[in-house]
Amino acid sequence: MIEVIKPGYYTSLQDQGRRGYRHLGVPLAGPMDAKAYALAMALLPYQNDSSVFECTLIGPSLRLHQPLRFVLTGGTMEATLDDRPLVMNRVYVAEKGSELSLGKSTEGIRTYLRFEAELKVEKTLGSVAYFSPITTQNQLRKGDVFKLNSSPEQLQTNPVHLKVDTAYLHQNRVEVIPGPDWSFLSKKQQQQLLSEQHQVVSHSRMGYRLSTSLKVKADQLLSQLVLPGMVQLTPGGELLVATADCQVTGGYLQVLQLTETSLACLVQKREGDLLTFQNTLQ
Repeated sequence: MIEVIKPGYYTSLQDQGRRGYRHLGVPLAGPMDAKAYALAMALLPYQNDSSVFECTLIGPSLRLHQPLRFVLTGGTMEATLDDRPLVMNRVYVAEKGSELSLGKSTEGIRTYLRFEAELKVEKTLGSVAYFSPITTQNQLRKGDVFKLNSSPEQLQTNPVHLKVDTAYLHQNRVEVIPGPDWSFLSKKQQQQLLSEQHQVVSHSRMGYRLSTSLKVKADQLLSQLVLPGMVQLTPGGELLVATADCQVTGGYLQVLQLTETSLACLVQKREGDLLTFQNTLQ
């Protein structure tokens, strides 16, 4: 059993997401940083469960009521196991009664905690990913308890060793490809969008809001399909980058699309960070 002592700033349970329900208006959900999620799966594979705890800015404190193996990936967080400092991307064994505490982010803002266990959590539309109102809560709460259906009896098996590339956490140049409405912009506007720096104004699991000095007039746009990584330009001159919990349709100009790696880079940025776009097709 895993008990939540402190929930952290914004900690949610995620898995691969709800695929196949976007036609009903249900967002994909799942991990914001797919790169870090895939790494957690690789470092600690366990076929009975694909869930992780996504920890944002300040992580949770958990009491582990049975021996468990776990791993931390993604953005770097201050972390301890019974006051013993932990490092990222390494598999640890926690004894029964241990307290696992995640503190503040020091690199990036989203860290992924994976346990080698099958959490006893009800699936909704094929997924345990938190997303209200599909699920009863959006984030962990103090006192939450996660019972386990199963976990390995032997915890001494050798973990997987991988070469981990965390350079994306520090990149400020984000790779993109032209979106469906790229040609709506003039050559000058296209160059402006790619050459200027954009500041992160705000962010959530629905998307990132970025500053831009580019303004366009676009009337009577039809609603279009929106996918994670889509960069939309509003008439007021803001950029909205769709992320895991984004709406399924939208009516703004879709000028750019982030690659999977660049989306992982973006969702590790915090308010005030600066970035530029690089068109990979030029």
